Amino acid sequence: MQPVPVSASASSLPSQPPQPHQPHELIVPEEQNRTDGPQSGSVRPGVQGRRTPASAWRRMVASLRPQADSARLVDAAPGMTLREVFTHFWPVLRPQRWWIVLGLGLLAVGSLIGIAEVLLFQRLVDDVLVPATYEPLLWIALTYVGLNLLGAVVSGGDDILSTWVSQRFLVKVRTDSFRHVLRLPLHVHERRRLGDVLSRLTSDISSIERFMIGQLTSAVSSVIQLVFLVGALFWLQWELALASLVVVPVFWFVANSFARFVKDVSRERARRGGSLGAVAEEAIATSALVQAYNREDEAVDAFHRQNEGIADAQMAASRVRSVFLPVVDLAELVGILLVITLGTWALATDRLSLGGLLAFLTLMSQCYRPIRELGDLLPSMFAATASIERVVELLHERPVEERAAAVDLTDARGRLRLDEVTVRYPGAHRDALRRVGISAEPGEIVAVLGASGAGKSTLARLLTRQVEPTGGSIWIDGHELRDLTIRSVRDAVCVVLQETMLLDATVRENIAYARPDASAEDVERAARAADADTFIEALPDGYETRIGQRGRSLSGGQRQRLSLARALLRGSPILVLDEPTTGLDPTTARRVLAPLREAARDRTVLLITHDPVAVEFADRTVHLVDGEVQTPEQPPTPPPVLAGSAS
Repeated sequence: MQPVPVSASASSLPSQPPQPHQPHELIVPEEQNRTDGPQSGSVRPGVQGRRTPASAWRRMVASLRPQADSARLVDAAPGMTLREVFTHFWPVLRPQRWWIVLGLGLLAVGSLIGIAEVLLFQRLVDDVLVPATYEPLLWIALTYVGLNLLGAVVSGGDDILSTWVSQRFLVKVRTDSFRHVLRLPLHVHERRRLGDVLSRLTSDISSIERFMIGQLTSAVSSVIQLVFLVGALFWLQWELALASLVVVPVFWFVANSFARFVKDVSRERARRGGSLGAVAEEAIATSALVQAYNREDEAVDAFHRQNEGIADAQMAASRVRSVFLPVVDLAELVGILLVITLGTWALATDRLSLGGLLAFLTLMSQCYRPIRELGDLLPSMFAATASIERVVELLHERPVEERAAAVDLTDARGRLRLDEVTVRYPGAHRDALRRVGISAEPGEIVAVLGASGAGKSTLARLLTRQVEPTGGSIWIDGHELRDLTIRSVRDAVCVVLQETMLLDATVRENIAYARPDASAEDVERAARAADADTFIEALPDGYETRIGQRGRSLSGGQRQRLSLARALLRGSPILVLDEPTTGLDPTTARRVLAPLREAARDRTVLLITHDPVAVEFADRTVHLVDGEVQTPEQPPTPPPVLAGSAS
């Protein structure tokens, strides 16, 4: 069944007939295309206020679906079947399979104990209550106590085991997913909202454990219980047992019918949850911008809209339950009344004792519980699948893979050569770089100049294997980049990004992030080499001062020098600075770049910039225009610099 396209749920429809300028009543797609007569959902002349049964039915169906989102921040993930979900995650669960089997065995034992207690109740009625004798009461009571204690041990063991298995599975899935996301190239992160990614890595991943362990285990355990309970029913009275199973097809039909509505509601709820996280993360991360432009009300409105969308999806789910559960209860009641009717006949014909009938009714009520659980299972699985689809979509993003025969780059000196390199990002219609050739030797500072969008940042991503060339090759010390392990390449090439990446930690911890085993003297030596020690010593706690999230307590120039100190501490033979002077005045820019002369003595420095001030520190320049090297490499001609001008 396809969703009925509506712009609002039935609960928001006007109580009066629509006016000419308003949309007509809800029309299903099949009737919308009919031209052979009046459509049943339209308003005909002369019957302006009449509501047809067909239109009422369509409004009721529409109310079971969430409202459409006209401005989606996060798209819905591609759909998956239940089999595809199981196949995708079974390899992760497979090592725990024997523990799962043991848990199912404990569930089976628990079911048998429950049946034994009911049959013991039959003996209590027939042998103690009806004849009014105390003689068998002692052994019946002792048996009850023993079964109760055994059931407690089995239930507790099953609970501990199932929790251990589910948490082991969940920890592994979360860790593997987080590791996968960290390996994704930067251009993948740039086209996804951070808040949505966080939502997928936290709340959505929990649905995988709920599906693979909770729901599948529940399905198997319900089947096991059902087999035992039905067997006991047939053992007590087979005619009544057949009558009690009449409602089973009704349970299945109702569950299958409502499962589609549950999946639609769950997918929209999961998507809205990702949108809510994205809106919240963006507004909080840019709170200074929001306040500076007095956009607090707009940010709150955007957050409120996503909350309203989640609330609408929850209300749709509530309406589904309000229709689904009474139908199930009615079917269960019909089954019980049918059994009571036939049970009266069985008592009258001495086919069953009073204790047997009471035991039968008790077992039948227990039998309906796994039947109902199996009926609820399909909608619940579809609800979990809606969140799992979002996780799988993220896992299908492919990181850069290294070749099986890749080797480590050892004793790197920093000789760099790009040979006719072409790059095109996935889904792009033009090349980011075309047939680019650049070379650099240790001890050189090579400036790569170009306007925004010329492909300069793509060059930095190439050297750290964030993106692979679609043509040409890159060489470091005579080794083709794709023949080297990604880890060793990133050890050899250190990039200072255009956006300064600093942690909410101390100055010392931020610099030592490049080399966690660095001594305090190494950290301070790197800070002096980057001309950062002066301002660090002036901070309240010196190197132990916390600098806030993303280093917001520091100025732009201070953040850049701290980033440069971290890069120098790493000691990579190739240093790439991507727009290091962005947002800095010429005086601050020169102070940031001054340490490069000393740093370039034993390494290759690639200075990616469009700032004329940065060119003053370069030995050679390469000009990129629309992804191509425009002119041959040539010595720079320092342009005039206006005092106090900003880059």
